[in-house]
Amino acid sequence: MSRPLTLRQLQRIRRLPSDYRIVAAQKGSPVVRCPDGQRLLVQPNGRLAAYDRVERVQSYLHLERG
Repeated sequence: MSRPLTLRQLQRIRRLPSDYRIVAAQKGSPVVRCPDGQRLLVQPNGRLAAYDRVERVQSYLHLERG
């Protein structure tokens, strides 16, 4: 279940330049992508933090039956 965004997160997102895009969420915190490709996490206190976590995902279409 997702958590609602905090007021500070909403304020930070509103102040971001228009070329920043929300691309994911991590435990209720949005992840935004900068124009240069860098990803930043919008923390509950509204601060931006580097986000470099990469998760490996396997498509269910390529699973073998065993």
